[in-house]
Amino acid sequence: MPLLTDYQKLILESMKKRDFTRIPRFRGKCHEALIGEWINWWFEQKKINGMICNPARCSKSVSQRFFADILLLEQFEGEEHYEVKGVAEVENSEKKIIGKIESLKSYEKYTRRGALAYPDLEFAILCYALATPNETLSDEIYSKILQVSKRSNLLWIVCEIGKGLYNKETVNYSIHMPNYVKSADYFFYWRNFDSVILYFSKKGKQIGEIFVPGVNPNIEKKK
Repeated sequence: MPLLTDYQKLILESMKKRDFTRIPRFRGKCHEALIGEWINWWFEQKKINGMICNPARCSKSVSQRFFADILLLEQFEGEEHYEVKGVAEVENSEKKIIGKIESLKSYEKYTRRGALAYPDLEFAILCYALATPNETLSDEIYSKILQVSKRSNLLWIVCEIGKGLYNKETVNYSIHMPNYVKSADYFFYWRNFDSVILYFSKKGKQIGEIFVPGVNPNIEKKK
């Protein structure tokens, strides 16, 4: 039996072709902007007539309810109805990331009236940003994803966004927005997205990785 379904292969190939270089140009927490990136990716799928549910409808595990950020739906061929194919969480708080894995996990097994609520689910996306490099947390997330995927039929997609801390003395860029901040023409972001790493897992195995180098505004572009 093949590790990936044909649908999951389609999703994986789409990720490999996706241009993620815009993300390191984001400034601030960008929770909504990151959600928008995944929505744009979904609507750009040429072979999928997609629809988005944001925020997602809930799932439930035992007595706890979970609400993901996005449900990614596809229209049934020749019908008006849609089926849920993916679920996504975007998280900026490091304390909540592990809990978001549990949230995503719940969508696959959630039943209502004796039947799966999302029977056509194919993939789950966890996108998170680290305020500073944190290998311990990254390793914990990686291990948790592999553990959860062992008992799952989903393709698990993890997108880790790193943030760089630039010294005030060396920062040579700013955002100029006249009249936006009272009594100031310039304001600065010392922390900025500077890298994007994606990896893909199923059945306890990592099956691919993508690294997107960031844009350091202090490095002069080569002419």
